[in-house]
Amino acid sequence: MENPSPIESPFKIAIIGGGLAGILLAIGLSSRDISVQIYEAAPTFAETSAGIGFGPNAVRAMTLLDPRIRAAYESLKTENSWESKRNIWFDFRRGWGQIPELLTELKMGHESEGGGNVLRARFMEELVKLLPVKTAEFGKNLSRVDDEGDSVRLWFQDGTQRTTDAVVGCDGIRSVVRKFLLGQDNPASQAVFSGVYAYRGLIQMDTAIDAVGEELALNSQVYVGNDGDLVTYPIEGGSLLNVVAFRKHDVDTWNHPKWIVDYPQGKLMKDFEGWGSIPLSLLKLLDKPQAWALFEMPSISSYSMGRITLLGDAAHGSTSHAGAGAGMAVEDALVLTNMLADPRVHLFSDIAQVFAVYSMVRHPRTQRLVRHSRESGMLFQLRKPGVEDDLRKLKEDLQNRQLWIWDINLKNHLERAKIELSKVLNEKRKV
Repeated sequence: MENPSPIESPFKIAIIGGGLAGILLAIGLSSRDISVQIYEAAPTFAETSAGIGFGPNAVRAMTLLDPRIRAAYESLKTENSWESKRNIWFDFRRGWGQIPELLTELKMGHESEGGGNVLRARFMEELVKLLPVKTAEFGKNLSRVDDEGDSVRLWFQDGTQRTTDAVVGCDGIRSVVRKFLLGQDNPASQAVFSGVYAYRGLIQMDTAIDAVGEELALNSQVYVGNDGDLVTYPIEGGSLLNVVAFRKHDVDTWNHPKWIVDYPQGKLMKDFEGWGSIPLSLLKLLDKPQAWALFEMPSISSYSMGRITLLGDAAHGSTSHAGAGAGMAVEDALVLTNMLADPRVHLFSDIAQVFAVYSMVRHPRTQRLVRHSRESGMLFQLRKPGVEDDLRKLKEDLQNRQLWIWDINLKNHLERAKIELSKVLNEKRKV
């Protein structure tokens, strides 16, 4: 059945970027009768064929944002296959030696709020079905944004223009909106290389089981090692094994013009020379290896200026060692959606206050994630200062490392945003 057309709302929101963050926000807003339009540079909605994980916090946020998002996720998610491992985030193992010794396992909490893994492209397909018709325009490469006071004007490379009441940049780690928000010459307007790159690939599960056995293939693993770590987890109902091999770069800069570079198999194997037979047997199965340079966003004081704001990776893009980047985007969308849908927000001029409070509420938590993820990568690669290759200290560090991400009380988080919004709106109404 065809989705209903968007219902007219007091104002309209332009979303730049049709990735997961943009679509999640559009679903949340449109389900609350707020008019949205997505402008996507690509000719269609598209995502990479790679795995993505969501923690308990993200799953709760999905439910609060729109139960249909949670339902789509539940229909696709893959958990660890063994019942004894069902609520384990990852088993952490030694990456060297013939036997990948188990160092520790990290539990995610109550099973009903546990996370899981999905194929990004498949999840995207299901989310798109939840959008009202004609919500997106494709082939729209943003070239300029002007806040004209009574409206925001968008200029596109194809020569077209659009006007809207507010703009949310959901255009990822290469965000164009961020450049206009901060200024083209501001060093913080663009992502910086993290010093790490990753090889990604999918392996048929039967092949993976033949290589490493059922326990290691059917359940999520992190193999730690000097200057590198290997992450594996099942997706697609356990039919595929998602593999990500992270490696510290020899230099601090990424000098390739592209962020994804074809590397020969020999380069991959040399990067993990000296590792144990189990990790190496999986790496040998990666066909046509590509190195993905990992970038992160520099810290900025605010994600918002006037009626322009940033959400997801455009605001706080991080490396992936915390497995929480996408989950933070769900939280962002939840907070911003609830604030824009607040019945006290009914004037165009209120949007700037909403965006300012959204930034204030989300900034500390999301900036902490950027730092945390970077540090987690150092920990997994045995180069975190004070821990390094001391496995006892590493296990101690790991035990409670993710709890601050997973255990957030989202209803309290939303209540804080509501209280802060009340303050600024009341102050504004006095003027």
